[in-house]
Amino acid sequence: MSATLNDLMSEVKTLAAELNRRVEESDVEQKKRGEDLTSKNATMAAELKLATDRVNDRINEVTDKIAKLEVEQKQAQIAANRPPLSSGKKQRSAAHQAWMKALKTRDKGVHLTAEEKALVMPAYMPTEMKALYAADATTGGYFASTDFLDELMAYRLLVSPMRKICRIQATSGEKVQMPSLANDTSVVWATEQSSFSASTDPTVSMLEIPVHELRGLLKVSQQNLEDSQFNLEDFMKDRLMKNFAKKEGAAFINGTGAGQPQGVMTYKTVATSTYTGGSAGLNNVTNAVPYVLSGAASGKINADDVLNVKMDLKADYDPGSTYIFTRGTLNTIRLFKDSQNRPLWQPFAGSNLPSMIYDTPYIEMPDMPQIGSGNFPIAVGDFSYYMIVDRIQLAIRELDELYAESGLIGFIARMRVGGQLLLPEAFRTLKVN
Repeated sequence: MSATLNDLMSEVKTLAAELNRRVEESDVEQKKRGEDLTSKNATMAAELKLATDRVNDRINEVTDKIAKLEVEQKQAQIAANRPPLSSGKKQRSAAHQAWMKALKTRDKGVHLTAEEKALVMPAYMPTEMKALYAADATTGGYFASTDFLDELMAYRLLVSPMRKICRIQATSGEKVQMPSLANDTSVVWATEQSSFSASTDPTVSMLEIPVHELRGLLKVSQQNLEDSQFNLEDFMKDRLMKNFAKKEGAAFINGTGAGQPQGVMTYKTVATSTYTGGSAGLNNVTNAVPYVLSGAASGKINADDVLNVKMDLKADYDPGSTYIFTRGTLNTIRLFKDSQNRPLWQPFAGSNLPSMIYDTPYIEMPDMPQIGSGNFPIAVGDFSYYMIVDRIQLAIRELDELYAESGLIGFIARMRVGGQLLLPEAFRTLKVN
């Protein structure tokens, strides 16, 4: 790990100590006046809040730098493993070289050999290769080589927070079918009943997760495209994947399921308190995502809420659980302490460990709701029970004339992705009063 990264992590820890000091200062004054404590309800005097907000803003600034450096380091590792395009002992695949040639010559494949056309152009592909692309093989354009796709997906994983915690399944078809458990199996001790009775079998139905088309328009200057030193691969990878990740990330949270993945926050929700025993954690829940109602004042959350929503999960899902929320919600959580006066937010417990919320990892998702009355600003659960389905291919079509007056060449990129919950009971959300 570079010294720069270590320095930034040390600065975050120093800032965390400063934030904690300001919270304690606020708590002392509030106790004197018999008011709600900042460490429990995030309320504080205006002058203290201004100073605290500045510390929070600096923490966010530094953590952004850390995230950027980590991505750059991993990107460099991916690039270091890449063989050269046209020289060296290990070259890029013939398909990749043909694909790059097709994109740069921009002559609809005229300069490609018959062998090169068969590698990247659907109309010239052999039947067995066309089968891999199914309906996509009729759309024209060029298909990216598998080695470029491997790099693309590795980079996509780096820049997509949800892909780091969800289950990912590749498919060559239009959908993936997964068994959906409708009723759990019951098990009894033989001595509890006089005659043998078979355990009730689970009711299993098939859950279909379709893939949906995601399109991106990429513009490249004609001058750059004609420059032999211009790295078209990295340019496409950086521009396309960042925007694809942003768009699909929004759908993984709030997607409707119609023409896009179904997001975690669009499933039916039911109050955990309505289940037998007063908690969904004591039951098998397959038809809704249970929510915990905030115990704070209207429109607010408190420290207990952050812990209670996680504690309502079954123990089976706790070890793999992750919080998701916006940066604004995180700023509030950083002020909270537990009953032992320990801050809930724990920055970089170890050199290779992420920041935690009460020993549970979290990711920031800008598409989550903000704290507000009736909103669901926090979700927590084992996200391996949310499946992302990728149709691993990238189709590129050129728009030669559309942007000619501006000296630009347009590329339409198409990828396919789906997403859906596999088991709702593995998740909880917090609803604000």
